Amino acid sequence: MMLESQRLQYERVNGDHARELQGILCDPRVYVNVDDGLAPTLDQLWELFLLRETGPSGDWIDETWVDYVVRIKDSQVAIGRVEATVIEQRAEVACILGVDHWGQGYGSESLAWLQGFLQKHHGVKQLWATVTPGNRASKYLLLKNGYVEVLRDPLPPLRSYDRNDWVFCKVIP
Repeated sequence: MMLESQRLQYERVNGDHARELQGILCDPRVYVNVDDGLAPTLDQLWELFLLRETGPSGDWIDETWVDYVVRIKDSQVAIGRVEATVIEQRAEVACILGVDHWGQGYGSESLAWLQGFLQKHHGVKQLWATVTPGNRASKYLLLKNGYVEVLRDPLPPLRSYDRNDWVFCKVIP
């Protein structure tokens, strides 16, 4: 089964993708407003991809992990990844693209694809995303794609939430 959107293709993340995506996903510029500004090393990226490939266990057994490499169809160049953590009918989503691919609509396209995939294959009705304060590009991406900033407490039990994060939600009818 080919997983694709208009300009992009998606393939399930595995450990072998770490070296291919090293130049993109280990670039410190990608993490200026993410994960305390710390880019992973190649070994850390490889471990993350292996973990995402094998799926949740232990404390995370109630989760389903959805994690895909994003490629440009025409060139087959990998440009980043999209991911979601699905818990019941809600999912926490994220999109990480290489700096050279920002501002070209790839984030919106891959996020829209992920949303449709989650709805169709996992029955997701609520999409959640958290953004560190100051990450205006990610905030704009979410607002552009129909997410609404949530300013109320209490929030649902989000796994990727830090106390000061901006929180966004999109409800799928």
